[in-house]
Amino acid sequence: MLRNFTLRSVMTLSPSSPAPRPLWRVILLSLVSGLLYYGWYKWIIQEELRSYKGGGWSGNLCLLPFVLGVTVPPLLAMFDPDVPQWFGYLSVLGVLWIYIVQFRLYCDVNALYREEGWPEPLVVWWLVIPGLNLVVGLRQIHFLSKFWERKTGKLASDPVVKKIPFVFDYPETV
Repeated sequence: MLRNFTLRSVMTLSPSSPAPRPLWRVILLSLVSGLLYYGWYKWIIQEELRSYKGGGWSGNLCLLPFVLGVTVPPLLAMFDPDVPQWFGYLSVLGVLWIYIVQFRLYCDVNALYREEGWPEPLVVWWLVIPGLNLVVGLRQIHFLSKFWERKTGKLASDPVVKKIPFVFDYPETV
């Protein structure tokens, strides 16, 4: 089994089924791993959504331009004497890319809820307001987890959400 394990196989892994990932776990594992878990989380949820919806952006498409965009320009500007120093500022394009990805993700989560006849949980335009962008990101993690919880029947308790309910208000009609 391990003989066939290659980098290509890692890059083309697809999730077997969506799973609820409670906010507390995403936060804890992201902090403990120095945000490596969060990168994996972003990749896997995009793969799950793509599989569930039968199309859409892959985890690779969402993360690779961001990672390359924020690392390659500054590294080239720092280590290659032929590259002008201003080239490092092109890493802003990587940051812009992740905002585009987040915008699409928030719209996708709202669409999932809308298609089920449930109220949309995210205010997408909060993405562009410092402070509120963090709140809508936390809400996205929570409400995507709740969606998969409802669809799969797997319960995922989330004590973080219980501690700050004003951030996670949602009509109880769902």
